[in-house]
Amino acid sequence: MMYALTPDVPLGPFEGVPVTVWSAQSKQARLHASSSCSFLRSARATRQQVRLDASTVDRMCSQCGSYRSWARPGTGLDIFLEAVSGLGLLYELDSYTEADEDSYSEDDVRRAAALLRSKVHDHQCNTPEQEIEEDEEAEEELSDALNVRRTVLSEWRAAFISLARVHQIAEPFPWLKPWMRERLIPKIDRMEKLQDQAKQLIARESVAAAAAVSAMTTPDIPVDDPALTVLGKPTDVTSQVTSLWRRWRSTVEDGIERPCEQTSGIYDLGNRMSSRRKGRDQVLARARKLLIDWEESALHQAAASEAGERVLVARVPQGAVPRRGAQKTDLDRLTEWELGALVSYSIATDWVEPSLVVRVPEPVADRLLSGRSLLDYGEQSTVPSQSAVEPERLSDLEYGLGPGVFDDTPVHARRLLTLEHVRALRETLHDPEQMYIVFSRESGLEVVPLSVLEERCGSGWQGVIVAGASDLPDVLFPALKSTSVDEGTTEADSRWSAYSHDPELPDFGQDLGIAEGEEAIQSDYAGRRDFESARRSLALARGVADLRVLDPTGYDDRGYPRTAFPRVVWDGLLTTGTLHLAPFKPASKDGWGGSELPLGVLAKVQVYTSDAAGLYQGRAHAFHCTHRRHDRGITRDDHMVSLEELLNNEHFDPCSKCGGYAVRRLTDSQVAYYRAAHRLHALSRRINTSSRYRATTTEELTKTLDELSRLTRQTTEAWFPSSVQAEQWRDATERLRRELRASDAD
Repeated sequence: MMYALTPDVPLGPFEGVPVTVWSAQSKQARLHASSSCSFLRSARATRQQVRLDASTVDRMCSQCGSYRSWARPGTGLDIFLEAVSGLGLLYELDSYTEADEDSYSEDDVRRAAALLRSKVHDHQCNTPEQEIEEDEEAEEELSDALNVRRTVLSEWRAAFISLARVHQIAEPFPWLKPWMRERLIPKIDRMEKLQDQAKQLIARESVAAAAAVSAMTTPDIPVDDPALTVLGKPTDVTSQVTSLWRRWRSTVEDGIERPCEQTSGIYDLGNRMSSRRKGRDQVLARARKLLIDWEESALHQAAASEAGERVLVARVPQGAVPRRGAQKTDLDRLTEWELGALVSYSIATDWVEPSLVVRVPEPVADRLLSGRSLLDYGEQSTVPSQSAVEPERLSDLEYGLGPGVFDDTPVHARRLLTLEHVRALRETLHDPEQMYIVFSRESGLEVVPLSVLEERCGSGWQGVIVAGASDLPDVLFPALKSTSVDEGTTEADSRWSAYSHDPELPDFGQDLGIAEGEEAIQSDYAGRRDFESARRSLALARGVADLRVLDPTGYDDRGYPRTAFPRVVWDGLLTTGTLHLAPFKPASKDGWGGSELPLGVLAKVQVYTSDAAGLYQGRAHAFHCTHRRHDRGITRDDHMVSLEELLNNEHFDPCSKCGGYAVRRLTDSQVAYYRAAHRLHALSRRINTSSRYRATTTEELTKTLDELSRLTRQTTEAWFPSSVQAEQWRDATERLRRELRASDAD
């Protein structure tokens, strides 16, 4: 069931914020967040802006209030509405407030508790023969009792997770906490009832014994015991009994059964021998006796430290409960033993944070503080009184996440971004990872992914968000016109076949340009759900000085590395082919080397590679190479060098498949100079060819040479950063002119 925003929910600083709605032409007509709402049946619906208040919320369409956003995505109001409605705060407040049809009655719990405790308080564990007899007599009753305990513990954990999620959702919005006070009471009552039931079903002795077992070292193995000699040589006895000990300890330390009842390892030991093997029964009986001895040793240690107790506080760490809609949380992985320790030793509870205070014996405290738990444990010197609600915390009305944090106010009214704001955005929205334009006094204006912002805020960075990729004006991204392609070919095939390898043709080098990057996104991604996100991300990323900062940190809920934008954006930023650099290489004596042309405007072109200087074993690869993980694009571990540095590096060892590097897409002036350099290089090849074998006349060569030698002031400034390089270009053309005259004279 999805929950819509209700008029009684406090809006805090969002009270009076203008929102855009659609409605029929009636004063009492329902308000809709979208003109496409199926509940809006009027053909004359009008669009209007209204102030968000209780009366506006009361007129909201129930469907739009649950499924639609009443604000632009990524703004503070959008985060607030997403957090409260749908499967957010209102849903969690209404969950686990009473017993459902699968819950057990008090009588069922008492009967199950009596049966389970009778087994715990037996002075001796059963022999194998008694165990078989007991299985035949009471297997069904014991199974039912264990199922009652599992169900109660599972429901208590789910209710605890729900309370933790309530706290997490409301944390950025402190004005909600006083309003939540009365609505938390049914959840708290249900939680306390489940906790009382769980305490009846769990024996503290078993919890303490399991903690003592987990701290035990490997015991001495009776290798000379006559009952165990059937296992083989002393080394075989040691190996198999040690294996039994490890399996037994692993099972005991995560459960809440009496340790000697964990007998599954015994039968694994017996399965290695034939059922008719002489001495097999003696081995099983001796193994059972070993379990009893190990349990007695653990209980002795637990009893010796029972006098020493410690008070601990267990808190839910940040991020342990993911955003709404997630099926599993970190708390779902709590072991049965830890749940039993929390329930059976709890002495006070703060249902608002939430946190649990437990008074535990030394072995249990040592294990809880060992760092292996998913909860945060710390010692508390004083024992608090049992309290369900802390009024002073609920009445804390600090500003929290209001307008001005994200792109919903004028820039001059923006507030500093904090780690709590970033976490609220990540935990509320479905896919918040995108690029943002941010400003700080230290670094100025930057474009960084959300995960990098989160990392910086955690290190004390102070800055504001100017805009996100989704906030860029729509006028800059008009609808693209569809292009027709020949039947039997794809749009990508048509695009690639259009480019020529002949530098005399005007489209030479266009596949390296910025415009081709947009074409790559249009042809490969048009029609997909995140196509617009890819276009906007490409526009933002073009202004980034170093593309390595676009590598997000951390992993998403599925365990995959985060991505700030779709993979195709990297194809829009970088070329997937290498540059042909023959015109800029030194000349050779045979006349078939380079032309020694200056790199000019190409010198500072950024090149990204896995190894620019041969520092690592293996060859260098580009981001798209199949020899490396190419789904992430450029990473922080890649090297960035200029084209000039790469050309002069003798230790660069490129991959033969990808060329070893990817070049940042060229501007129009860079593409023009790249083509001109190749034209001049090709011209030198023709001139050096004997006149009798030339396919081009001298007049055509002279005409091309005249065209390339004429440099206007605008061309010179666009192609060459210095006058020295312009002179090198003129010298190269004059040298070719002399060679052409000399070849004609011959």
